Amino acid sequence: MDDFLETSAAESGEYVDTPGVREEMVEIEDSASSRPLEIDDLLPTSNLQPTSRPVRRGRKTAVQKKDWAHVIDVNAPFNNFHELVPDMAHKYPFELDIFQKHAVYHLEKGNSVFVAAHTSAGKTVVAEYAIALSEKHMTRAIYTSPIKALSNQKFRDFKQTFSASSVGILTGDVQINPEASCLIMTTEILRSMLYKGADLIRDVEFVIFDEVHYVNDAERGVVWEEVIIMLPDHVSIILLSATVPNAKEFADWVGRTKKKDIYVIYTLQRPVPLEHYLYAGRDMFKIVDAKRSFLSQGYKDAGDALKRKQDKEREAAGLAPVQRLGAKAANSAQRGQRGRGSVVPARGRGGNAPSAARTMHTGADKNLYVHLVGHLKKKNLLPVVVFTFSKKRCEDNASTLTNQDLCTGVEKSEVHVAIEKALSRLKGPDKKLPQIARMRDLLSRGIGVHHGGLLPLVKELVEILFARGLVKILFATETFAMGVNMPAKCVVFSSIRKHDGKSFREILPGEYTQMAGRAGRRGLDPTGTVLIVAGDSLPEQTTLTTMIIGVPGKLSSQFRLTYNMILNLLRVEALRVEEMIKRSFSENASQRLLPTQEKAVVEAEKRLAGLPSLECDICVQDIDAYYDSCHDVVKKNQVLLQLALTSPQGSKLLATGRVVVHFSKTNLAILLKQAPVPALDSGALGSVKSYFVLALVDPETKSGQHENGTYELRSIPITSVVLVTDRSVKVDVTGIVDIHLISRMRDGINALQSLIEEWLPTNAIPEVGWERLRAFEFQENLRLRDAAAQSLKKAASTLCAQFHEHYALVHERKVLQAQIAYLRLAISDQNLELIPDYEQRISVLKDLKFIDDNSTVLLKGRVACEINSANELILTELILENVFASYEPEEVVALLSCFVFQEKTDVEPVVPPRLEEGREAISAISDRVERIQTLHKVASDDYKSILKFGLLEVVYEWAKGMPFEQITALTDVAEGTIVRVINRLDETCREVRDAARVIGDAELFKKMEDAQLKIKRDSK
Repeated sequence: MDDFLETSAAESGEYVDTPGVREEMVEIEDSASSRPLEIDDLLPTSNLQPTSRPVRRGRKTAVQKKDWAHVIDVNAPFNNFHELVPDMAHKYPFELDIFQKHAVYHLEKGNSVFVAAHTSAGKTVVAEYAIALSEKHMTRAIYTSPIKALSNQKFRDFKQTFSASSVGILTGDVQINPEASCLIMTTEILRSMLYKGADLIRDVEFVIFDEVHYVNDAERGVVWEEVIIMLPDHVSIILLSATVPNAKEFADWVGRTKKKDIYVIYTLQRPVPLEHYLYAGRDMFKIVDAKRSFLSQGYKDAGDALKRKQDKEREAAGLAPVQRLGAKAANSAQRGQRGRGSVVPARGRGGNAPSAARTMHTGADKNLYVHLVGHLKKKNLLPVVVFTFSKKRCEDNASTLTNQDLCTGVEKSEVHVAIEKALSRLKGPDKKLPQIARMRDLLSRGIGVHHGGLLPLVKELVEILFARGLVKILFATETFAMGVNMPAKCVVFSSIRKHDGKSFREILPGEYTQMAGRAGRRGLDPTGTVLIVAGDSLPEQTTLTTMIIGVPGKLSSQFRLTYNMILNLLRVEALRVEEMIKRSFSENASQRLLPTQEKAVVEAEKRLAGLPSLECDICVQDIDAYYDSCHDVVKKNQVLLQLALTSPQGSKLLATGRVVVHFSKTNLAILLKQAPVPALDSGALGSVKSYFVLALVDPETKSGQHENGTYELRSIPITSVVLVTDRSVKVDVTGIVDIHLISRMRDGINALQSLIEEWLPTNAIPEVGWERLRAFEFQENLRLRDAAAQSLKKAASTLCAQFHEHYALVHERKVLQAQIAYLRLAISDQNLELIPDYEQRISVLKDLKFIDDNSTVLLKGRVACEINSANELILTELILENVFASYEPEEVVALLSCFVFQEKTDVEPVVPPRLEEGREAISAISDRVERIQTLHKVASDDYKSILKFGLLEVVYEWAKGMPFEQITALTDVAEGTIVRVINRLDETCREVRDAARVIGDAELFKKMEDAQLKIKRDSK
């Protein structure tokens, strides 16, 4: 656009996201001072004024370092590693890979590292070395993981690598060896310790974040950001992740947050390359080779094999051969017949509805896995992990192998011993649970199942047997791929579609890579084999290519404000909430601009201070007010024109041929037809309409001169029109806009020249009559505009002989002031994206009396700080309103289950009247909290869907001591889910107990201790 856009945007003190603003922010020297300005240059395109309110600065003006992350070149040899690290803190029985050597070297130097490595590449070596180094330095290392299962596995592994006395674990319900030099915990536990200022943090040298790509988790990803932000500066951070495309960006954020350099180390390739196959027609067809090249012939052969198999099956059934469409047509036809949702079974637990266009095997081929196991056995590709995106489907698939026995006699004996040893931890009746009996049968035949519905003991047993090579085929859900180091020779995908909690979709490249990465055992297999089971038709080639070869998703911020976070930060006062938001990964891009913006502020302030003062006795009276009034008139005129276009009468007045005056040197122009808004201007102008115009121009200002240098065809926004005249002229729009006929353009310009000659004697341009537009809003704006324009005539400054020069000086000062105001706003806390949400949540907390008017944390707020495993607002209200006082411990823990249980159940619990009253009390409080949130415009959660009472009866009977075998008959929820809910309830009970201590409620404290005792049972 013209310099008009740049000038007007710079004059505005509020944020205008246009290239003109940004350009003028950086190149201040190219602004108004470089040439004399006329009044018409000052007409803005938006209704923005220079900000007059003081803006709080977020930080002192200082030049900051720009790049904190440094990518290490792992292509180069590291021949002098042993010279640089002669005395390694931990010895390995193998030569380290290049990326491992670089990581070890930087750990020795006390640096932070981000290791983004392929699955099974050996990231654990980096974690182990940090632990050994902390032992050597007599400091501490903390290892954090996203899930308890991974924490438990690492606890077992590290105890074998190091001495048992040097490794401890802290979870919500278990504390083993808390004084150890290496502590393993979930990220949530570390977060809680940081908020509470735990003493042990002072001794920590390294914090290891495993599976950092989990930061993308919508629900829990925020915890990673909180912890990284709050860690003390002396702690070195070790980030371990799968390969991600923006590792440097994330590392740069960590480095900027902690003000320390961080070194990014990638692995270039997998230690064991993968080959990808389609399993179709009971045979394997390679579609991607070890060099990651897609093999179209293999894809075609798989399709042909599938057709032959289907034709044979139809022939055997006495049916005619199927009439086939192409792959894309077949897929779209099936989607059209079914609709998107009908693939989903009623309860969403895997279902049996086939998806022919996708890679879900149909129920008709019940022998699929019998044939598959036989095929893999023949190809020597066992052990195998079959990934299935449903607990029920895992169980169903395993059930189809009733006649398969994959274990030798010796292996059966080993499995039997392992099972008996594991079950010795259970009480007699619990050893007869249906799940135990089923797992005993499957495992004895070399078949395993691994999903969240298993009892923790059974899941651990399956992992141990698989690691020992005693489970030959394992049906597992996606969580098995999360960090658990259990490589197999082959990985099978029973489907490439999953339900992500909202809808069914293809699995993403990063998800596929994480699961497929379990194929190929380092040092044992030359390649890993990945099979995708085809259904009734092949998945589309583009889908497969994107999934297998595509780039994994980026690490993205899931940072959000929670009441617990706000209250904790207000309570400890060590870190302001605004600072927490500012340091989040979501604000990384804007924080990177800070050094440039701070430098621009300094330069603009210097230039502002260097401007000469206005010493004219005439202009000093009111030229500033005149300048502001000019803006006011322009703003009102812009509103007027946009209102005019919303009515049929107004659109007619602004039709083809209408003569207007537009901003550039107050030139005349003819409206031709509406034009699309230029992409560069869409952000600034929003929905403002643009027109093609034929305009008279000054030869010296013309961007590309025509033959006689007097006209130009261009696009302008309607808001740049200064005046709509009462004249229209005939023009050939097609000849001018589409064909660019010079003769037609000259005809239009000649008409404009005639009008100028007509108007010159009167020295006035008549405005169109707006009387036809009778809408009240339009007429009121017209009246206000005319009144404001009339007031300009009273200004004394316009009588000054040097008015234009003085006005240009005022303009330059206003431009610089607007730039400084804009930059300070960008730097300040007020520009943070989450500030409105923070202010709204503060209002909710004040309304509920969690904090006072000065944002000091009150008793309710201190209680809410203790609540991490449940909804802090509702549970705090329940505690402070003494709702639990009239209930027994087993009743209290049953009521608390609604905060923890998250799954669906079709079984309605049968509960006593007292528990029904408790449920109603909880629902009433949740409704009240939701109303207050709605009042303050907080995007409230749907509490009715969050509070699930489906396990009310189960937990009640559990706490009363009912045998687990009888409890499982009360619900359709899996045994493992029940135990997981109980474990989480123990954590919630402990938090309520701690809250009781805060408020001095000895009775509730004792009741929660009793509740914890009642739910702790050996079957866990």
